[in-house]
Amino acid sequence: MNLKYPIAEYGALFDAHVHTYFDYHDGMITPQQLIKMTLKKGFNYVCAMAHDTIRGVKIIEKLAKSFHLPSIPAMEVSTNYNHILAFGVQEWPYRRACWDPDVVIEYLREQDCAIFLAHPFSDPHDGLWTPEIVKRLDIDGIEWTNSTAYMKNWKTHKVYQNIPKGRRIAGSDAHTTSVFGTAFTQVDLNSADPDDLVAAMKKGKCKAYSGTAPHHIALYMSIKCIIWNKIIKRRRIEGRHIIPDGDRPGSIVPSIIKSSAEWVEKIMKKPENIRTKVWVDGSI
Repeated sequence: MNLKYPIAEYGALFDAHVHTYFDYHDGMITPQQLIKMTLKKGFNYVCAMAHDTIRGVKIIEKLAKSFHLPSIPAMEVSTNYNHILAFGVQEWPYRRACWDPDVVIEYLREQDCAIFLAHPFSDPHDGLWTPEIVKRLDIDGIEWTNSTAYMKNWKTHKVYQNIPKGRRIAGSDAHTTSVFGTAFTQVDLNSADPDDLVAAMKKGKCKAYSGTAPHHIALYMSIKCIIWNKIIKRRRIEGRHIIPDGDRPGSIVPSIIKSSAEWVEKIMKKPENIRTKVWVDGSI
């Protein structure tokens, strides 16, 4: 298949924040829909992402390969503070929403993942990715634009205006196909190997293409996901029925930070990370 925007000429193009049907939350995009929308938007990489699991990555990779598309295994991790986007994830044994960001980042670094902070000024749990916190984290960049975050993107752009452009990614945060691709990421590389893509993202070779999902469509997506999970309590995925919100037999529960305030107190005692400090402050 001849891609509209070949990697050799345009680098990697993909929506860097999506939620597939395998999500341990409320994603609804099937592998078939993900491939179809990737091709429709003209992207040349498939981002196989779900909340708190890499379940389904191999299925998506196999389907993508049949369309001559490379696929990168990815995941949005729900910490007890805020969310983290990880690219190149090979395994994930932990249960969702019950550990602190330090545990997450350390485990992802052991897998040599590219790590970005999701929607810095959206607050899905108990905290925002503020500059003083970001300067103490070992990350590769931030989600510059989340196309369903609206005005919260404006605050991200204002507060993090010094973040190098190569350290910015963008995605739609699509849980259904309706908003897929309204923001996307370009990575400077000439390779269909997902490992090379992860390496390039870690080196700061990204470019965020910002966009905004129409409000009424984003609202429809949210309502649809809520109703779906209320009606369909259990989904049959990969041979068994699961409860989307964290059902994972045998999963590991790390030591729990009792509150976001406790984690903030802990992280603020850590020394600043020179690399992220430079990005945030814009100093040399």
